[in-house]
Amino acid sequence: MSKTIKRLTAILFTAALALTTGCGNNSDSDVSSGAVSGATSEADVKSAPERVAELASQVELPSMAEVTADNLHTFLGIDSEKISEFSAQICASGAMPDEFGVFVAVDGEAAAEIKSTLESRIEKQRDTYKDYTPDEMYKFDDCFVEQNGNCVFYAICADNTLAADILKG
Repeated sequence: MSKTIKRLTAILFTAALALTTGCGNNSDSDVSSGAVSGATSEADVKSAPERVAELASQVELPSMAEVTADNLHTFLGIDSEKISEFSAQICASGAMPDEFGVFVAVDGEAAAEIKSTLESRIEKQRDTYKDYTPDEMYKFDDCFVEQNGNCVFYAICADNTLAADILKG
C-alpha cells in the first residue's frame, strides 16, 4: 500500500473516531490530572484510535488488520470487559510480527493484567518469528509494553522508538 493511501486511510480513520476519548481523558482514570506523559492538557491527549492511525501513517508497515472487540481476545488474549477504549492493529497476513495498540483499561488492576498479557504475547511472538521470519527479529530488539495509569500501549514494528513517542499520546 502506498504511503499516500496509508496517510489518507489514517486521516479518514482518525476523523471518523475523533469523538472517542484517549488515555487520561477518562475522569475515572488513575492518571493524575488527566494528563498523559508529554501532554499539557486534556485537549492535547489523543484518543487510542488517533494514536494508532498516526502510527500507521508514519511507520512503514506490512498490510495491517484492525483488531476489533469481536476478535480482541482471539488475537491478543485481552477481555473486552476490561477496557473502555482501545485501538490495535496486527499484520494482516501473519507473515510479519508487526502489531501495536493502545488500551484504556476500566481500572488499574485491569491495566496491569493487560500489560502482563501483552508482555506474554510479545514473548510468544518472539519465539514464533525467530524461526519463521528470522530477518524480522530486529523488530523485537526495542519493542515495548508500557503502562501509564489505566492506559497500556505496545508496539512491535520497524521503528519502535517513534512508535513509543506516538502511542504515549
